[in-house]
Amino acid sequence: MNDREWHTLIKNTLGRETFPELDHDLWPRMQERLAARPSPSRWDLLVLAAIVLFSFVFPEMLLNLFYHL
Repeated sequence: MNDREWHTLIKNTLGRETFPELDHDLWPRMQERLAARPSPSRWDLLVLAAIVLFSFVFPEMLLNLFYHL
């Protein structure tokens, strides 16, 4: 089989599926999502506060944390 036969075989097998939700431009919605930056959750702030606290209480563990990141 040559490339043209493969192409027609695949085209006939898969057919033409239309996706109605993708018929419009997605870029404006993507720009809205990028512009609306979510605020950090409480868990994110809690983890950040714990890391800062531990870095002041146990400064030698800070190097250990950087090693594992």
